[in-house]
Amino acid sequence: MDAAQPTPEAEHIRLRAIDAEDLKVVAAFLQDAIADVSEMAFLPEERRFALVVCRFRWERALTAAPEEVFERVSCAITIENVDQPKYRGFSLKNRGRLMPLLTVTVEDGAVLMTFGGDAAIRLPIEGLDLRMEDIGSCWPTTQIPEHESPKS
Repeated sequence: MDAAQPTPEAEHIRLRAIDAEDLKVVAAFLQDAIADVSEMAFLPEERRFALVVCRFRWERALTAAPEEVFERVSCAITIENVDQPKYRGFSLKNRGRLMPLLTVTVEDGAVLMTFGGDAAIRLPIEGLDLRMEDIGSCWPTTQIPEHESPKS
């Protein structure tokens, strides 16, 4: 396959996390996704939190040759059985704000989504049920996310 061509939708990822071990796998796929606040919503009647992110396709980047183009894809994330979310460092009124997703964890009966810029969402839950699914076509990017080395 030509590196400049996007990969087919058949290679899309679709995962579900129902425990902490599952969530570690899902979090690895979501690391460095870009979240737009305007693409987040809490649906209280359904007890669901939903967002769409631009996911960096690490699974492709880790096997690509250095000269190959990397990819991003839109990815829908839903978390079920959510009570009132708590936002730190932003509000849903900050429409258009872009934030890199650093990690997703479950702790003390809540899903914690941690973003760059000291932003986070705490989603109190009754039982973990998080789903992610790539949607639409992938697009090329020459930018690979970089992480700072831990300070000694």
